Amino acid sequence: MSRQFDAIVIGSGLGGLTAGALYARAGHRVLVIERNQNFGGAATVYRHGALAIEASLHEIDGLDPKDPKAPILQSLGLDRDVPFVDVGDLHEVRSPLLGEPFILPHGLDAALNAAKKRFPRQGNGLDGYFERICAIRHAVSTLSEHQDDRGWWLLNAPTLPWRLWPLIRDRHSTLSEALQRLFGDDEAVKLALAPNIAYYTNDPDTMPFLSFAIPQASYLLGGGHYIRGGSQVLSDRLVAIVREAGGACEATRDASAILLEGDRVCGVRHHARDAQDSQEDIAPIVFGNAAPSVLAAMLPEQARPGFSALYNDRCPSISLWTISLGLSRRSREFGVRRYSTAILPAWVTALADIRQAGTFFRDDPGTRIPPYSFVAYDQIDSGLNPDGPYLVSMVGVDLLANWANHDADAKRMRRERWMDRIIGDLDSYFPGIANAVVQREMSTAETFHYYLNTPEGAVYGFAPQTRGFMPLAKTRIDGLYLASAFTGGGGYTGAILGGGWAARAAIAARPH
Repeated sequence: MSRQFDAIVIGSGLGGLTAGALYARAGHRVLVIERNQNFGGAATVYRHGALAIEASLHEIDGLDPKDPKAPILQSLGLDRDVPFVDVGDLHEVRSPLLGEPFILPHGLDAALNAAKKRFPRQGNGLDGYFERICAIRHAVSTLSEHQDDRGWWLLNAPTLPWRLWPLIRDRHSTLSEALQRLFGDDEAVKLALAPNIAYYTNDPDTMPFLSFAIPQASYLLGGGHYIRGGSQVLSDRLVAIVREAGGACEATRDASAILLEGDRVCGVRHHARDAQDSQEDIAPIVFGNAAPSVLAAMLPEQARPGFSALYNDRCPSISLWTISLGLSRRSREFGVRRYSTAILPAWVTALADIRQAGTFFRDDPGTRIPPYSFVAYDQIDSGLNPDGPYLVSMVGVDLLANWANHDADAKRMRRERWMDRIIGDLDSYFPGIANAVVQREMSTAETFHYYLNTPEGAVYGFAPQTRGFMPLAKTRIDGLYLASAFTGGGGYTGAILGGGWAARAAIAARPH
C-alpha cells in the first residue's frame, strides 16, 4: 500500500539529509530511503574489530559568523547539538623542496606572518594572496547573506560591481594562473599554501581559483573542525530531525524508479536490497541525493534526455584512496605534532606535478610514492578510540580505472603491497610508527564507487571548472531537486550548501 509524504529523499548522504531535515523543519513529512545499512553516505563512522574508523571527515571549514553554511546549521540547531572540535594549526607540510616542515597556523594574521617568515622574498605576493582569498570569501558571504532579500539587491544595485569585484576579477582564473601571477616560478611557496589541493581536485590547471580560495579563506577565518564522535554524529542528528517531525528514514532500500505524473514527480518506487518487495510511495517533491546520471536511470526513458542535458558537459570529480591504521601507541610518541600533515615526496617539485597523483595505483609499488595527507585523530579530542587502538589515516588521489580488469585476489594483494609501501614511507617521517600498527585497511576508488554509487567513484560531485556555472538544485523535472555535492561542490560544506539550496528551492516553489 502506498504511503503519502510531502517529500522523498533518495539517498542519505549529507546533502540529502540536510535537505530532508530543513524541509521537515518547515512543517513537512519526509521519507528518506538509503541503499546501505547506515545513514550518512560518506558522513559515516564504521567499526572493524576494535577500531572505529572515520569514513571521510578530516576537517570542516569555517563555522564563523560569516560562514555561508552558518544559517543552515543554526536553523537546524546543529551549532548547538553537534560538538565541533578545533583541530588547531591548519596543516604541516613536509617536502624536500621546503627543507624544514612548514606549518600554516589558523588565523589570517598568524598564517600571513608564518608564510612571510618562511618566504621573506615573497612578501608582496603573500600580502596579495591572503588579501585576495579573504576578499573573495567576504563577497560570497555577502551573496549568501542577502540571497533571498530582493529589496537589498535593488537598494544596493549601484554598488554591486564594487561589492562583488573579487568574484568578477577572478571568475575565469585557474589556481595555477592566480598563483603564477602572485609568485612567479617559486613552486615552494605554492606547495606550502596549497598542499591540500586533493581536497578538491588533482589538477591546478583546471581548478578555479574561486573554488580554492573560498574554502581556504574559510579555514583561515573560521578554523578547521572535527565533529567529536565522528561524522556519524552529524548524520544521526539530521536523521533524528526528520523523524521528530513525523517523517521516516529507512535503510537497505534501493530506489528503482522516480514516478512521474505528466511532467511532474509524484513519488518513488523502491525495494529492499535483498528482496524484490516493491513499494511505491507518493510525494510531490523528490530530493535526489545521488549523481544526476544515477537519477536519470530512474526516470522514465522519455524524460531522461531532457533531464540529463544540463549535465552532459560535466565530468565527475576525482576519487580517493584511504589507509586507516590502528596504533598501539599514541602518534605523539613518534614525533607527530599536528592533526594534519601533507606529505609531498621528492618527485613533486611543482604544484602541477600533483596531476600524476592518481595514476600510481594502476601498478604495483615502484620507486616513487604518491603524495598524501596524514591525519592523526588522536591529536585532538575526536571521541574515537580514546583508549586505543588510536586512529590515524592517509589519503590521496585514486582513479577507478586503476582497479579495472583484475580479479579480487589480485586487487587485494596489490592493496597489501601498497599499504606496506606507504606505511614504510610514513615511518621515514615518524620513525617507529610502522611497528605500532596493529590494524590496517585500505579503501580505493572502487570502494567509493560501490559504496557511494557515484560515477568513477567521485567523492566531490562534479570536477571543478572555470567556465559555466555549477548546476542548480532545481532540475528540468518539476518537483525533482538535486541535493548533494553535485550542486554545492565537494566536501562537507559543499554538500550542506547543496542540500540547503534544494530545500529552499522546493519551499519557494511549493504552493501555499
